[in-house]
Amino acid sequence: MLRFSAAAFLIGMAAGYIYFDDPVSGIVIFLCLYFAYPVYRKGLERKRRQEMLIQFKDLLYSVSASLSLGRNMRQALEESLAFWGNTYDDRDPIMIEVKGMLREMRETNAQDIKVLRDFSERWDISDIVDFVNVYESLRITGGDMPKAIARAASVIGDKITMEKELAAALSEKLTEGRIVGIAPFVMTLAMKLLSPGYMRPIYETGAGMMVSALSLSLSAAAIIMIERINRIDF
Repeated sequence: MLRFSAAAFLIGMAAGYIYFDDPVSGIVIFLCLYFAYPVYRKGLERKRRQEMLIQFKDLLYSVSASLSLGRNMRQALEESLAFWGNTYDDRDPIMIEVKGMLREMRETNAQDIKVLRDFSERWDISDIVDFVNVYESLRITGGDMPKAIARAASVIGDKITMEKELAAALSEKLTEGRIVGIAPFVMTLAMKLLSPGYMRPIYETGAGMMVSALSLSLSAAAIIMIERINRIDF
């Protein structure tokens, strides 16, 4: 929240200075940006889910390898925790989740299916839900657990890899779009600094203020459209 507020304040004051040469206008813009906080939170949540998806793929492979050696799910999670502890730290989502599941199984004797189901419901990511459904079905039907889990891990892992590559491509396009989106701000600032007399009528007349407001609105709308076009949810 503090980071968002600081960024919104700086952007608002900069826009007020560039387009209106007025700090009051900057405060008004800051207050308008403040209403975008839910969108900011949603973006952070989307980034967090993508991070979990990549880490879950790593967990899948280690769990699959442990199950193929005859381990049960609890032992597989313990071995995965030890293995990935050198790669991820305690703040990473997958480490938090695995530690939480193991703690629940130790302290309450909860079944592995229950803790996995709770894990999938917390994140509500299709790839995690699919894996838990496969595991639960195998436990109920008594199928070939190691072989089926290895196959499921391979299919889900390939899907996650494709989603990661797609996200990387979209991120590159999004960066290009953002550069284009902020170009009008940079050009207006350059004219303001290099030729203040040329920009004076914009700041001192009602028509000029209306042009500034329209220009700022169109630039903001363009940035919003760029963000929406280049956004994809997994």
